[in-house]
Amino acid sequence: MKKQIIFIGFVAVVVITATFIYVSRENVSVLTSPLASTGSTSSPQATSQATFKVGDTTYSIEVTHGETVIDAMRALASTSDFAYTGKDYPGLGVFVDSITGKKNGNNMYWILYINGTVSTSGASVTVLGAGDTVEWKYEKSF
Repeated sequence: MKKQIIFIGFVAVVVITATFIYVSRENVSVLTSPLASTGSTSSPQATSQATFKVGDTTYSIEVTHGETVIDAMRALASTSDFAYTGKDYPGLGVFVDSITGKKNGNNMYWILYINGTVSTSGASVTVLGAGDTVEWKYEKSF
């Protein structure tokens, strides 16, 4: 009987200690969270500048962390004379059909360049960073 009481006491001490450690770690992460110091439930998005070029026209755009080329194009189209059309293919993303009224066709297509290099991913998944230059060039198909 004495061994059972000691065993139960040992288990109780382990459980209480583990609970205390877990609660302490959770409180530390809450206290060091940037949200905890402001009391806000949503963090402000950091923004940076990027450049967007189409032909001879250059736009300065503000991008937020995690924003894709297509996100920036949507924002640019809503605030300037920039216009584009595209078709969303589920699982693949948006395929840009035309920019500023010039449509893909006759073996000529809008090709996406990021910082002077042909993009290896589409506009729907290419994430922009600070200082990036996005350029759409109307060129012969590869």
